[in-house]
Amino acid sequence: MEGLTLERLKKDVGDYEVLSSYTYKRTYLEIITFFQEVNTLKESHLILFAQIIYGSMPTMVNINLENKEKVLIILSKARNGITITFDEIEIIKEYINNSLVGTSKLLHFLNPKTYAIWDSRIHRYITGKQTSYGIGNIKTYIAYLNKVRDISAMDGYTELHQKIAMNFDYIIEPSRVMEIIMFQTDRNNQGRKKP
Repeated sequence: MEGLTLERLKKDVGDYEVLSSYTYKRTYLEIITFFQEVNTLKESHLILFAQIIYGSMPTMVNINLENKEKVLIILSKARNGITITFDEIEIIKEYINNSLVGTSKLLHFLNPKTYAIWDSRIHRYITGKQTSYGIGNIKTYIAYLNKVRDISAMDGYTELHQKIAMNFDYIIEPSRVMEIIMFQTDRNNQGRKKP
């Protein structure tokens, strides 16, 4: 996780207007609100949540409900702020397209305080790799979650957070702030590489 530092995030947020073309702003709030309004998780939510998550992705969702009872228990734990294990993340991954990206988005919308979104842009920003090789590595995702938590506790983080949060009319978590910076930086960097 050497590619993710508070200093780098501060530099990258200062290079451009972060939200100048950010269209996910309103949609994100609606998804968070929907996920938070569900009181008791049921099988039907597993189907709806997967459809919502994959609605913003270029891949069709493939839902595996074989371990639905375990998945519901694990998602309830995650939602209630209990840190889930490597094995539990693996079970969720198997349920939703065998995708860590989909898993991270589901966990994030259930509990944005604890879980950060992990996708190809975030992976590329942190690793510098132009391929997605390794994006499905759960150990790397857990290290990423720990790094996000550590950065948000550092002196100087609050200023960075406020710079992004002022663009929203709702509360956003540090995981979201860092994701926006990494996503936009990668998007800008990829745009510069095109002929």
